[in-house]
Amino acid sequence: MAEALPLINGFEPSATVGWSDGVPVSAARFCAAAVRLAETLPRRRTVLNLCEDRLNFMLGFAAALIAGQVSLLPHSRAPVVVRELCAAYPDSYCLADGGNLLAGPPAFMVPPWTAFAGTADAPQLSYHLDALIAFTSGSTGRPEAHSKTWGSLVSDARSLCSDFGVDRSKLSSAVGTVPPQHVFGLETTVMMPLQNGVAVHSGLPLLPADIVAALTGMPGERWLITTPLHLRACVTDRAMLPRLAGLVCATMPLSVELAKEAERLWGVPVQEFYGSTETGAVAMRRPTYEEGWHARPGMRFSREGSDTWVEGGHLPQALKLADRIELVSDTEFFLLGRSSDMAKVAGKRVSLEALNRELQRVPGVRDGVFYIPEDCPPGEARLAALVVAPDLEPAAILGALRKRIDPTFLPRPLLIVDALPRTAMGKLPREEMLTLAEAAKSADQRSA
Repeated sequence: MAEALPLINGFEPSATVGWSDGVPVSAARFCAAAVRLAETLPRRRTVLNLCEDRLNFMLGFAAALIAGQVSLLPHSRAPVVVRELCAAYPDSYCLADGGNLLAGPPAFMVPPWTAFAGTADAPQLSYHLDALIAFTSGSTGRPEAHSKTWGSLVSDARSLCSDFGVDRSKLSSAVGTVPPQHVFGLETTVMMPLQNGVAVHSGLPLLPADIVAALTGMPGERWLITTPLHLRACVTDRAMLPRLAGLVCATMPLSVELAKEAERLWGVPVQEFYGSTETGAVAMRRPTYEEGWHARPGMRFSREGSDTWVEGGHLPQALKLADRIELVSDTEFFLLGRSSDMAKVAGKRVSLEALNRELQRVPGVRDGVFYIPEDCPPGEARLAALVVAPDLEPAAILGALRKRIDPTFLPRPLLIVDALPRTAMGKLPREEMLTLAEAAKSADQRSA
């Protein structure tokens, strides 16, 4: 095992890592800027990297590694989240590239790229260096912290390049709709490119027109790394994407119908990855061809009682998965949903995710989610739903659902809202969802 690994790998010194305001930043210049920034960072143990520009995030992350600082990756930039993290990690500061910083926490602004000159070789970093602490989204409760070393990140990144099918003999570039603060975003749009010579778009395009523009402006073999939420928007809009080398999707369940339509529209295989904040990506599949999942090379799964564990690959130790999984072998499985996803109503069990899929298939429903209200007595669960459907009445939605699901699981109440409080990854933090539900009931919005 190597004791040190380079900050970047696979780039010629003059090759482009990314672009700042349309100006290419070479690998040698990126390394020099990271070394220079590391010298000027506040002398703290941890840093909240809130940079919105992906290239700035990469620079800040690299500088923190060189300075021996651990990057905190919050699941949200919401003020309450940032304040809670600063309180939990008092020897920290915020690193940002915008003007919307909170009053209170110490802050440091990433200088413009024009402030950095010169070139340098890639610094070598210890395999065992503590690199980051990532936090879960809180969709099933309070966010949890999970740490990762530089060695595990590099191992993951180099394997992902092969798993994706990136041809390292060709010029390749990546556009991500996934924030770099999210583990999947960091794996695929920061670490994988930096360790495999792939150039990165610095923005975070979310709307179909912006995604098209970002991809069109990228050179070489283009890769789109996205979420089902953004993929669905592109499919609905019939976005005219340029020719793609690959399309990778993760962070929430991807329906077979959506994957098929994307492949039909753009003529590129859709690859889906499965993982979590604590494990990173551990399995993959092409949903249009296979229902089951297969482990990434070098990884294997095992069962202990009702729990499923994964080990090998980039993982330094075996980790327990939060999902319900049906193992076919130690490298193949079917995903049944999260353990917390199951509900028992009137003696019948059901997956909330399965109900969500049926709800979102109702014509006219733009988004929707089933949930269990907080005031349910123990052992007497009932279901409710929040639905974005501006042109439908609640009774019409319930009528459509009655044809799709067991009447036992029909939501009471079903509340029509303007939008769900999804994160940039499409997740729904439970506390924010419940707050929206209470507000909708209090405002006497349309319901049934």
